Amino acid sequence: MKQWFSEGESGFVMFGGEHIFTLLVIVLIVIMMYLFRFRIKEMHSIKYVLLISLALSEAGYQCWALYNEIWTVKLYLPLQLCSLNILLCMILLLTDNKKLFAFVYLFGFTGALQGLLTPELYQHAWHFRFIQYFFAHGLIVWTAMYYAIVKSFRISWGRFFKSFLWLNLYAACVYVINFLLNTNYMFLMSKPGNASIMDLLGPHPWYIIGLELIAFFMCLIVFIPVIEKPSNSINKDHSPIGA
Repeated sequence: MKQWFSEGESGFVMFGGEHIFTLLVIVLIVIMMYLFRFRIKEMHSIKYVLLISLALSEAGYQCWALYNEIWTVKLYLPLQLCSLNILLCMILLLTDNKKLFAFVYLFGFTGALQGLLTPELYQHAWHFRFIQYFFAHGLIVWTAMYYAIVKSFRISWGRFFKSFLWLNLYAACVYVINFLLNTNYMFLMSKPGNASIMDLLGPHPWYIIGLELIAFFMCLIVFIPVIEKPSNSINKDHSPIGA
C-alpha cells in the first residue's frame, strides 16, 4: 500500500497496453451513457456520484502530493485547465448552469481528451497517480457527456465565442501568476517535459498561438452536435445528441 501511494517511479508507456485499456474503458462508459441515456436521466443520484468522485479525486491528488512531501506552489495549485474544469464540473453538477456547461464542454472535454491521449504522467500503470490521473480526466469527459447526452444541453454561437473570451481572460490571469511565482501553469511559459502536440508548434511563444488555433477548431468540431438551433430555441432542453 505504501509503495502504491508513494511518489512512484518512471514506467508509463504512452499508448502501451494499460494506456489503451484505460482509454477504452472511458470510451465504453460514454457509449453506455448514450445507450441508456433515458434511464440515466431518471437516476438523479448520478449527478451526486460524479460530484463526489470529482471532489475525492482532487482531494486525493492534493493529499498524495502532501503525503510524499512533493507539494509546491509551482506544481500543485489548481490552475491547470483540467484542474479548473474539475472545479467547474462540480459547480455545474450543483447548479445545472447552461453558460457554465458551454465552458466545461468546450474546454473541459477537449482539454481532457488531449490530457488522456498525451498524459503529463510518468508513474507506471495502476500506481495511485496513474489511476487518479485517468479517473479525474475521465470524470471531466463523463460530466460533459452527461449534460450533452443525458440532460440534452445545447450551446449557442454567442456562448461559444463568449467561452473563448473567458478562456483567454483566465489564461491572462494565469500568465500573471506564472510571472509572479515563476511557475508554468497551462504551459504558458514553456512546453511540458513530456511529448505533446506542442512539440509540433514551434518555440515559445509561438506555440501558444498554435494551441489557440487548434483549440478553436477542436471546439468547433465538438460544438456541432450540441449547437443550439434558432428554430428550436423554444425547446432548449432538446438536443441533437440522444434524439
